[in-house]
Amino acid sequence: MWLTLDAQSPFSLSRQICRQIKTLILRGDLTAGDRLPSTRLLCKELGVARSTVLESYEQLLAEGYLESRGGSGTRVAHGIRPQAHVAPQTSAAADVSPQQQVGRHCDPPGLINFQSGIPALEHFPAAEWGRLYRQVCDAVPASALRYCSPAGVDELREAIAGWLLRMRGLRAHPEQIMITTGATQGLRLVARLLGRPEALAIVEDPVHRGLVEVIARAGYAVEGVAADAHGMDTARLRDLPGRIADRCAFVYVTPSHQYPTGGILSAPRRLALLDFARASDCMVVEDDYDGEFRFEGTPVSALHELAPDRVIYIGSFSKILAPALRLGFAVVPERLAQAWIEEKQYTDVHTDALSQRTLAAFITSGGLERHIWKMSKLYKRRRLLLLQCLQHHFGRRFTASGQAAGLHMIAEFNGIQFSDQVLAAMRRQGVLAAPVEQHSLRRDGAHAHQLILGYAHLSEQAINRGVAALHAALEP
Repeated sequence: MWLTLDAQSPFSLSRQICRQIKTLILRGDLTAGDRLPSTRLLCKELGVARSTVLESYEQLLAEGYLESRGGSGTRVAHGIRPQAHVAPQTSAAADVSPQQQVGRHCDPPGLINFQSGIPALEHFPAAEWGRLYRQVCDAVPASALRYCSPAGVDELREAIAGWLLRMRGLRAHPEQIMITTGATQGLRLVARLLGRPEALAIVEDPVHRGLVEVIARAGYAVEGVAADAHGMDTARLRDLPGRIADRCAFVYVTPSHQYPTGGILSAPRRLALLDFARASDCMVVEDDYDGEFRFEGTPVSALHELAPDRVIYIGSFSKILAPALRLGFAVVPERLAQAWIEEKQYTDVHTDALSQRTLAAFITSGGLERHIWKMSKLYKRRRLLLLQCLQHHFGRRFTASGQAAGLHMIAEFNGIQFSDQVLAAMRRQGVLAAPVEQHSLRRDGAHAHQLILGYAHLSEQAINRGVAALHAALEP
């Protein structure tokens, strides 16, 4: 059973286990009659005392979530209906996965975590950023320390407009660019802005589960549409019942590098998606979370350029620089700009203005593009090494996909299902990676043989050790 424990949590280990199993039941991931692991097995998998697991099971039995019968083990009780909008298994923030939580708090020494979405933070330009920040603080007038516009600091909006044109060929007026406290807030504001009674959002499947939670917590129903090697299968949009299409407020896509599969939304599908949006009078939310890093082929154009009036483009500097900065932006149609500003005003007033000014100086000095160029070379080397290591250990028994861009790739192992038992075996060997199936809304097993392998943050030594440990776990 895939549970994650946080040694620094204010909750006891037994309470964490209890809450996570309860969530699995309420979300419908565990259904009536499903057998739970024995207390002996689960305590070994989690590395905790058996008494801790016993206490959790006893609490769940007392609350009626589990039932125990002699000779048949402990099973999920009957009569519990899945509940809508139940929080994920962990209490993590929306853009932090269970694997990230494990990596930060509970990883045993030496564990290699192929976590996706983390850049090489040891190469963050700390000296240059610190120098620019000090310059900003020295030069900024006292009046600039007041509350600033919810839309963002003008210098940064102008700098991002120029940078988007140079890097992505995306034309936008600075007045259309709204600064956010990360891409997650951008999506949250979109959901609030476009909300209506019985609102529904269409998303790719598989999809980042944390972002689905953001949408669901804003009161939306969520409908998944299958994604393949060419992105969302937009042909399926034509088959959606009218009651779904009519309720759709927006379609969320990652067209430049589908998360997590890595597919690129093809031109015919882009046009079909925009046709659907116009016919349904809904918006398209384009999340370009790592489009700056491309290693094969030519840069992919933004979907936004095909329909600036119908697409809200969301970007972030978390993958380029560091998640800790919490700086992102959105490009919105002019007709939505004022409503966005008002919504942002009553969310957090504005994003940290000093950091905004520092980022503006970093962009205008050319520092951001130099950093992207430097990191692209590094990530290309690490990507190639990961492919070579997989080829060395697995030969033709694996297939890579989604590696043309971004900070992760998908490794597909035919004949291997990444069950809880297999994931536990991997951890015992010293390696952690998330199955694509964990990001599937259908959970029908279509992606059960695929792993997400993030490599940008791993050293060459760690990549070598990690793949060797993966091989030891999968082919003992």
